Amino acid sequence: MFFKSITLFTMIFIISCSMQKSTNGFDSACLIFQEASTKNLNPEKLGSYISGELDKMDAQPASEDVKEVYHALFNVDPTERYGLFKESAERFLERNWDCSAMKELYQ
Repeated sequence: MFFKSITLFTMIFIISCSMQKSTNGFDSACLIFQEASTKNLNPEKLGSYISGELDKMDAQPASEDVKEVYHALFNVDPTERYGLFKESAERFLERNWDCSAMKELYQ
């Protein structure tokens, strides 16, 4: 009986973990910006680091869109970059989205 209880609990745990919201490219990009903010890099190296990490991002919902949006942002004024990225994230995710690390970088 005890073994059946443990087995049932384990199965429920595995199923609930698999049903959790999947990671998306915009949230992963935010994590990259958070990590980048902890590094002591000059602006050029910081940009290269972020770009490289985004390019290595695993396939996940919106990951290719994230890469395209990020690279396209270099054609606009730096002060407008975060707002445009945020708008793209919110349109794709259909919810509010924020990334304080990215916002701080582009202020």
